[in-house]
Amino acid sequence: MARADAPHAGAPPEAAPDQARLLHSDDPKLAANKKLVFDMWRTIIQGGCTDLAPRFFTESYIQHNPNVASGRDSLVAYIKQTRPVRPIEPTITFPVVAIVAEGDLVMVATVTYAPDPERPGQKYAGTHFDLFRIEQGLIAEHWDSVRKDPAMQHFDPNVDDKP
Repeated sequence: MARADAPHAGAPPEAAPDQARLLHSDDPKLAANKKLVFDMWRTIIQGGCTDLAPRFFTESYIQHNPNVASGRDSLVAYIKQTRPVRPIEPTITFPVVAIVAEGDLVMVATVTYAPDPERPGQKYAGTHFDLFRIEQGLIAEHWDSVRKDPAMQHFDPNVDDKP
């Protein structure tokens, strides 16, 4: 039961201070899977360099985000329509909370910002989770918690999801 004097909102998420440390694992396969997702994020999600998609995704890539169809070609079309090509940065420009690998899965948690319904004109920080399944060295499947929304067809998280 919540205390009457407890704050209504939790502590905002904070980015890990060193993304390179997040890529470490004593298991070389898990480290390689983390690096694959990290490099894909910088190159495709952030950089919009869709010509490099075959380096990261299976052709039959399965997408569980309701705004994007499955298949590598569909992902490429979505990325092209939602963001320009940008230089590939050495790190993920989103504040990354964690990169976790287990078996053939890699989860990336990032800080995201949304309009605060209690303070118009301001945003609050929350956490977004992306989960990727790796198959033979490529990303074969993706899950996230994004809701179905036609506005997502024009949403660039690299600029639209900042404080």
